[in-house]
Amino acid sequence: MSLFVGRGPELEALRARLAESMAGKPQVVHIEGPAGIGKTALIEQFLGGLDPAPVVVRSSGEDTESRLAYGVVEQLARSAGEAGASLLESMPGAASPVEDPVRVGTRLLDLVDRLGSGPPVVVVVVDDVHWADLPSVQALVFALRRLVADPVLTLLAVRDDSVAGLPESLRRLVTGHRGSVLPLRGLDAADLRALAAGMGIGEFAARAAERLCDGTQGNPLHARALLEEFPPARWGPAEQPLPPPRSFRMLVRDRYEDCGASARLLVDAAAVLGPHSTLARVAALAGVEQPLAAVDEAAKVGIVRLSSSSPPWTVSFPHPLVRAAVYDELGPARRHDLHLAAAGLADDEAAALRHRVAAATDPDARLADDLTRFADGEAHRQAWQSAAAHLIDASRLVPDPAEARIRILRAVVWTLLRGDATTAATFGPEIAAFPPGPLRDAVLGGLAIAADDLSSAEQLLASAWASRRRGSDADHEVDAVVAVMTAIHSYGRLDAAATVVWCRRALDVLPPDDTALRAVAQTYLLHGLGYGGYAAESSAESASADEQPLDRDHLWLNPRSARGVLRLVDDDLDGARADLVSVAAVASERGILNTAAFGLAYLARAEWVAGDWDEALVHAERAVAINMESDFGFMRAAVVGIAALVPAARGDWDAAEGFLAGVVARPDGYERSTVALAMARARIGEACADPAAVLSALEPVRRFAHRDAVDEPGFWTWQDLYSDALVAVGRAEEADGFLVPHEELARLRGRRSALGRLARARGRIEAALGRPEQAEAAFERAVAAVEGRGLPFEQARIELAAGQFLRRAGKRRRAADLLTAAQRRFTGLGARPFAERCEAELAASGLRPATGPDRDRAGLTSQELVVARLAAGGRSNREVADELVVSIKTVEYHLRNAFQKLGVSSRRQLPDRLAALEA
Repeated sequence: MSLFVGRGPELEALRARLAESMAGKPQVVHIEGPAGIGKTALIEQFLGGLDPAPVVVRSSGEDTESRLAYGVVEQLARSAGEAGASLLESMPGAASPVEDPVRVGTRLLDLVDRLGSGPPVVVVVVDDVHWADLPSVQALVFALRRLVADPVLTLLAVRDDSVAGLPESLRRLVTGHRGSVLPLRGLDAADLRALAAGMGIGEFAARAAERLCDGTQGNPLHARALLEEFPPARWGPAEQPLPPPRSFRMLVRDRYEDCGASARLLVDAAAVLGPHSTLARVAALAGVEQPLAAVDEAAKVGIVRLSSSSPPWTVSFPHPLVRAAVYDELGPARRHDLHLAAAGLADDEAAALRHRVAAATDPDARLADDLTRFADGEAHRQAWQSAAAHLIDASRLVPDPAEARIRILRAVVWTLLRGDATTAATFGPEIAAFPPGPLRDAVLGGLAIAADDLSSAEQLLASAWASRRRGSDADHEVDAVVAVMTAIHSYGRLDAAATVVWCRRALDVLPPDDTALRAVAQTYLLHGLGYGGYAAESSAESASADEQPLDRDHLWLNPRSARGVLRLVDDDLDGARADLVSVAAVASERGILNTAAFGLAYLARAEWVAGDWDEALVHAERAVAINMESDFGFMRAAVVGIAALVPAARGDWDAAEGFLAGVVARPDGYERSTVALAMARARIGEACADPAAVLSALEPVRRFAHRDAVDEPGFWTWQDLYSDALVAVGRAEEADGFLVPHEELARLRGRRSALGRLARARGRIEAALGRPEQAEAAFERAVAAVEGRGLPFEQARIELAAGQFLRRAGKRRRAADLLTAAQRRFTGLGARPFAERCEAELAASGLRPATGPDRDRAGLTSQELVVARLAAGGRSNREVADELVVSIKTVEYHLRNAFQKLGVSSRRQLPDRLAALEA
């Protein structure tokens, strides 16, 4: 089975990718083709010809374990030997919550760091990716996306008919700048002649090779099987099709039958236990007292492999098809008996349940109840992924179809609230076929929310509430789910009043011990109260955030994510950052993907306001990465909109547009998505000095039916942008009428930063209308509103606008002072387009442009500057890597670049050099 022919161009392509990897440019190669085309053989041939030999870690997907969370990651850890020990030890057991892919991906980065310390390159191999469990794929993608300078080559083998079913995040990685697709097609006639010669077939004519190529489409597995069974003399007339070969199962059966009784028992047991199991467990299930001789016999005929590099010894199969062939040949009765016996040998309840499910041949109410009970326990511990998986298994076994549907619906509810829209969406077609009902419609409504499909969600949720049971027959759990989903929908519509109403309806019917749904309702209640301007009520509701600890077991009890936003709106930047940092950290650890992305995004917005733009960019990029992994469309526009803020203001148009690429405001999408994208586009327009683009971007916001949230000062800061653009295109009178109600509302709410922004806009209006005294008074109010409040960008925008007005009014000295101060702030932030406007104004006054701290003087990127700051603060490379969720090699790469650009040679020199740079 080791004969290899052809594939010269493919091997050369892999060697080229290897060279790139060895040069510190990590590569990902997606090897795809039909079953039997030779994907695994190509990888083995490539690896076998390398000198010096790289460190290779490998794993493979398995169809029967595709729902076993992190099975593929565990294989990678085991294949890494001692380097993978810490990853194995940190993997959650059956009694632990299933961790989120981001956290496991971080540990994979750590494994890569340890493996990459010695050899010239590390090769990561994942075979049969189409059968890999989704959490492993998500964790692997998360890790690979963060390799910047690591000498790592990743080879992913997948069947070509399964590519469409792979996660979108993996497809984006493969089609990215360091990814490539290597399609495998059939061997040609010359290669097949070489194959025949290697098999000992002496005379094999070119015409016969062409016929074999046509009849098998060059598939080497098919061709070899046919050549083994039928010599060319037995192929019959040329006009007839080639005789079909025996199946792969028959080939394996031949080898299986060459084994003795003990070896067969061992192989049977191994096939039932999985693609890899400890020898002791396999022997116990097989009832073989002396397994070494038996496993050696099976290994000699190529059915199994024995890994004895480190204890415990493990039994695996050379190819998943081998295991599948053995498993299929067992027959239903034998499989049933072995799985039941395996359940009795399992040392944890999760494994025992898995084997009991595999043994089930008919609906089993008792097993369904056991699965449901276990799932409820998992949900209580917030292991939502495990809980949902066990509920799905229960749904397939419960005798009552109605009960089965309820279990599926409950599983998808928790999957949605966790933020895993990718997994939840796979159940959409099945749920759509369920009979109409409140829970079914609520779940479909939740799927529509996740997809940012406003109109579908609205219809489904209205149907769900209208069809609910009432009175003594009411189902309060279903009512609460419908109310929570409708509250989230209302929040997306920026309908503050409806959000509050639906949250209170949910809280009214939820039992006190339902902490998860209760906390979701409390969180959106805070958002709704804030959107509606109910400061006292929102403050009272958020007080509970200080009464509960924020840790692994209490995340749902804390509406801190909402409180962090409220503090941001109230200009309490320190409080907002404290809340959002803690929420993002714990949510990432617990696998609550949408909360993690939300916390990181709004942390980035708080840092943007505070002028910590490099930190803002790093956290925003992490938020985008998590959102892309979860495919949660409802959150995407807000996340990418925040991510575009820093590059837009710095004039990095390609980066800003890159965040927004592919995210289009749907005509029937949520207002929250519309305003988030509009704000990002308007910020780009402002930085580009393109008022028409600002007006075009924000025009849809003016047409929103629900005004409370979008007009509440501080949440969506679009009003000053729109007013400035109106003035710039000669519509100052229109801007005057537009701004008045917003100014009144900001005064009523007492929002100082909003008052400063609107006063700046008022100054421009008054100047355009020829009222200089009113304009000067407005600019003075604007300066006073933000001065000393730690809002450098906002203060610089005010100083620029006031300086422009005063220069034109002939007050050159005061104008120069303001323009100089603004230029210094803009330059320190790296806001190049705005700094250039200050220089132009100063030059027009006949004044020399000011000099000041230049963030770009050393040419540092945001990542390099953040890494340098953390290193200057005393953190080790490992601590920096952990904080930024990147590999150590990536930290070393950024730090090396920073050293070169800053002209330093040691960490001890960093603090003084950075201080001088930022003085």
